[in-house]
Amino acid sequence: MLNLQQKHCLAQLPKATLVNFIAEVQGVDKLLDKKIERLLLQSDKPKLIKKLTTTLKGLNRRHKYIDHWKVSEFATELQYLASDIMSLYPEQAETCLQLLELFIESSNTSLQRCDDASGEIGEIYSNLAQSWLMVARDCYNQQKQILPVDEQDILSQAWQTKVKNLIDDNDYGFKDALMAGLKQLLSQLEIRGIIDDYLHYYQSLFTENKGKGSAENTINTAANPRIPLSYGHDRANHQEKLKTETALLGVAQALGDVALFIAVYRTIYPQQPLSPQQLNGLVSFMIDHQAYELALEYLNHDWQSKAQQDAIKRLDWLSQIYQQQGDSKAQLKVLGEVFELQSSAKRLQAIMAIASPAEQAGWRKKAYKLAEDQQDIITAILLLLEIGEIKLANQVAITRHHEFADIHYETLTQLLKGLPEDTAIIQMIIYRSLIDDILTNDRSRAYGYAARYYKRLSPLDSTINKSTDGYNSLATHQQYTELLSQKYNERSDFWQRISD
Repeated sequence: MLNLQQKHCLAQLPKATLVNFIAEVQGVDKLLDKKIERLLLQSDKPKLIKKLTTTLKGLNRRHKYIDHWKVSEFATELQYLASDIMSLYPEQAETCLQLLELFIESSNTSLQRCDDASGEIGEIYSNLAQSWLMVARDCYNQQKQILPVDEQDILSQAWQTKVKNLIDDNDYGFKDALMAGLKQLLSQLEIRGIIDDYLHYYQSLFTENKGKGSAENTINTAANPRIPLSYGHDRANHQEKLKTETALLGVAQALGDVALFIAVYRTIYPQQPLSPQQLNGLVSFMIDHQAYELALEYLNHDWQSKAQQDAIKRLDWLSQIYQQQGDSKAQLKVLGEVFELQSSAKRLQAIMAIASPAEQAGWRKKAYKLAEDQQDIITAILLLLEIGEIKLANQVAITRHHEFADIHYETLTQLLKGLPEDTAIIQMIIYRSLIDDILTNDRSRAYGYAARYYKRLSPLDSTINKSTDGYNSLATHQQYTELLSQKYNERSDFWQRISD
């Protein structure tokens, strides 16, 4: 994608230069040829629209599977199509909207027949849904302006139906952004109307099972204060229920009404108490909409699980709420509790950021003791670094340097990025561990990395030699180099890369 400066430079070129360039690249790439073909139709909009319609209908009929190495090419094709459709906006907004809807109809077909592990295709369809929202808003506003007042309700119902038809099928979740932005298109009353329609439909899915030994409950909803729902064991319409639940929650979130969202949420999850997984969506919404007291009520009274990970999750929620409320005393208390359950330098950092000097001194002692007893060498070092014990962290690294050989290289390289100054000895140990791992396992493709790591040892050697403790019990840089030469002298590719 060209940046603004590149586009400006392109705009300065003579027209003939651009025409000649397009003529030269035509025939080089099939996708580019199709793009050029539609570009040439820009001066004839009816033909362009016909061409886009045919292409989009054909897209929905394709069945050939697309492997992961061809997904980027497919994504480019879809991106070209999206760009050509949006070229009709805003001059022909209605037509643009129809083409976008036709494009969105192909989503399931496209996503089912390709390996979209990278998420490229899903992102394109997500962007399409957002484009639809923008174009739909203009179309709806234009229609309202020219329609008599007594026909406005009919138009409103038609748009509510259009929205429901569009978001009903959201198996891949790319329409979440569309639901989140519904307030750009519809009024609060219209969104509530959609919610009520879904609630009544949701009710019908359960009442179909009435009389099959199911228990009956009544749930508060937006439309009726009390709607009877029947919870049976018949799972024949399970998928339809899940689809409706997703739409219900998505639209309710868009409205941003806390009371309504709770009513909808409790319609879907009426059981008492809610599981931590079920509470997750509810508490997240409450915090996002600053309903902190309600969130605290659920976390303090409804949270039942005693499992460690669930307890950590609950404490993290509480910490977030107290932080938003500015209650540092309560936040420090829960941060301390969660640190006891899951000690880490990041959690200690959060504690030290809000603790008083006296409290920080107490936490330094705890962290020091915890680092001494810590089996994981990385956690031990990070805890010591967090409390400023750099010298001790270096000593621990020297004493336990053999343990670095058992740590994954991604963890080690990530650690290197965050190490402060005066940790030359730790950096040296990590670089040696990375080099040893590559050479010991003869990973010839990684020799370039090993050589790069080795070259970083020389400046570290100068720093270490200037320090009081030096290498301590570890081999010096010269000794380490000699050892490498003895063990891996035959790895000529490695030594060649070092000399380059």
